[in-house]
Amino acid sequence: MSRVNDFVDSLDLQVGQSYRGDCPLCNGKNTFTVSNDVGSILYNCYKNSCHISGVVHRNIDASTIKELMARRNSPESDSEWELRGFTPPPYLTPYLEVEHPIDPTFLDRYDIDPDDVMYDVRQDRLVFPVISERGVTVDAVGRSLTGRQPKWLRYASSPVPYVHGLTANFAVIVEDAISAYVVGQRFTDICTGVALLGTQLTDYHKYYIKQFYGNVIVALDPDARDKTVRIARELGGMALNLEDDLKYANRKDLDNLAEMLYE
Repeated sequence: MSRVNDFVDSLDLQVGQSYRGDCPLCNGKNTFTVSNDVGSILYNCYKNSCHISGVVHRNIDASTIKELMARRNSPESDSEWELRGFTPPPYLTPYLEVEHPIDPTFLDRYDIDPDDVMYDVRQDRLVFPVISERGVTVDAVGRSLTGRQPKWLRYASSPVPYVHGLTANFAVIVEDAISAYVVGQRFTDICTGVALLGTQLTDYHKYYIKQFYGNVIVALDPDARDKTVRIARELGGMALNLEDDLKYANRKDLDNLAEMLYE
């Protein structure tokens, strides 16, 4: 294991930095990742035949700790999340490069362009890249196609929501990435679909939405109507009660949404 540790040390990663390249043990091409998470150096090889993974703890100096604390308490720290890039692990593949996806009809069901998504070849998930309004890929979220739990999996720790559609002044707030995609595709001339990836509105969500969108419609799934109203109030927007999840394109729901968007 000293060989791996020596290699990790040679990278000299600073806090928040990451690396991806060939594995120093099995020589797997571009399968080895290392990241420095506040002094914990996490490493892992994603090649199926290689089981190398672990963590090396390194002390961080007082000046680095002071800088991290200042950044955490700074009002500018939120915007840094929008610029913190994410390197997809090697098992996330562009969808069009997958020869035999588990459910090839899934994209047709929701009219998803294969150019817009990736595929997790290890867990059979359809993967939506999370791209900030500044154009940086900061995370990814994958939806299981085989009933694997959890149904939705986030691949990194960015608080940035998933968004799809034209960069517009109008945001439609939904729960999941597919609903955001459907909204962004159908109303691409006027709004952006914004997925909270759940029903919780975080402080970062509020900061992000208010920074980029002047008008908001909240349309969470029907079983979260109380939260729809509460979040709409918090954001100073409008609430849309749905008969079904927006990803299912219920005609009445879409008509009601269109009326609110174009009025």
